[in-house]
Amino acid sequence: MIRPRTKSPAHRLLTKGILAKLPALGATSENRDPIVQVKWFTPDANWTWWVIEYDPESRIAYGLVRGLELEFGTFTLDEVEDLRGALGLPVERDLHFDPQPVSQVTDQP
Repeated sequence: MIRPRTKSPAHRLLTKGILAKLPALGATSENRDPIVQVKWFTPDANWTWWVIEYDPESRIAYGLVRGLELEFGTFTLDEVEDLRGALGLPVERDLHFDPQPVSQVTDQP
């Protein structure tokens, strides 16, 4: 069941401004400490995605994910938008997150 999206800015996972800053998939592969441009999280399921790269055509992102494990990988915007936590809440964008090297987010709880 697809639930309707809310009008909250936190539920707009990617804005034009963020899209303009996100490197293409594979663009940071040689960078040992790439910049995370955006942080998404589930307010009721304890999952977090830090997006490093994105392909708007395929809607595939690459970044660091903290869920059952902490790991780098790809995920689609579509699957993240459809996810709901235990209380049925959608994934949100951290409106107060500032882009930073991935090494800094790995130290966060």
